[in-house]
Amino acid sequence: MHSQAIKMLYAEHQVILERMEDLRQLLKRSNLAAKKEELLGYVDFFRTYADKYHHHKEEDVLFSLLKDRFPGLSSLAEALEEHHTMFRETIADIENALRAEDFEKAGADFLRYLSDLTDHISAEDDELFVAVDSELTGAEREKLYYAFLDKDRELGEETKKKYENQARPTF
Repeated sequence: MHSQAIKMLYAEHQVILERMEDLRQLLKRSNLAAKKEELLGYVDFFRTYADKYHHHKEEDVLFSLLKDRFPGLSSLAEALEEHHTMFRETIADIENALRAEDFEKAGADFLRYLSDLTDHISAEDDELFVAVDSELTGAEREKLYYAFLDKDRELGEETKKKYENQARPTF
């Protein structure tokens, strides 16, 4: 059974994966020029929810704990953190392409981003989160969970809930 902290990260991944699928469908079916504002909405979602709430929670809380407590997992945490940096850069590139109305580049960059993020989520779900739950003590898992809750409060719980409860498009 997973700890509350890891359940929270899995739940956030589920929200992100759902939005990724929505974006994949949009990219397949639409004239991107006609969907510029909707695409910018996805940039906002990935920048705010996936990065600000989820990735920063991992970096500021989870990865810091792993580097201090489990040096053997620090290389995995560092690699995942490098992915986060790459994702931030890609989202900035996508936004710039959309604002410049280079929809071909924006679409290609989004597809690459979605592919890379899918692989990243799989690595976290299948390797990192399993290791965390197996290595941490019950007290450490509880402390991690409350640190995650504190991070959400610090960033704004209502904003996070808004992103989680956004209506999903029907295609």
